[in-house]
Amino acid sequence: MGWLAIWNAALKAEGKPPLDLKDRNSSQVWRFEIRLGSKQLRNKFAMRSWQDVRDTIGDAFTDSLKRIRYCIPTPDANRARWPTHGLWQQFEAVINEGLQQNRAGVLPGDVIHANRMAKMRELDALLSGLFITRAAISEVSGDEFDEFMERHVETLLLSVSEHSISVGERIAKARGRYRLQ
Repeated sequence: MGWLAIWNAALKAEGKPPLDLKDRNSSQVWRFEIRLGSKQLRNKFAMRSWQDVRDTIGDAFTDSLKRIRYCIPTPDANRARWPTHGLWQQFEAVINEGLQQNRAGVLPGDVIHANRMAKMRELDALLSGLFITRAAISEVSGDEFDEFMERHVETLLLSVSEHSISVGERIAKARGRYRLQ
């Protein structure tokens, strides 16, 4: 009776009497469960550590609540028009208020996009520095730099094509290294 102890403790904290399971009318318990699987936790919300869970579990539950609800059945054949049950509205309020501090407030896809853009800017800055250093070692002047860049891209393409591992394999390996989530 583990749940009964939990429910009774919650009732006691509110100054209410414990549940009497012999009296059905005074001891009905409604429990809603939302389960999040690996698709939500790892893939959609990029939770990979306990800190990630603490930071974004509120977002994951709020997202789940957008896709399901508990309704009051009516004769209407279109279930989308059925009214949301009052218990479900209370449940949503508890999730929204109780997990407020566990929300990032931004979709993980947006974070992934921002991380990807930041990494591309970082790599572009690195490439610029490398090309400038390469030009300096090649005794290229500032006026000759644009032409040097155009010529040197052809040299790089030749170097890539002569490598023992195919470009596709190397890109796949790099993609695995930079998930940016």
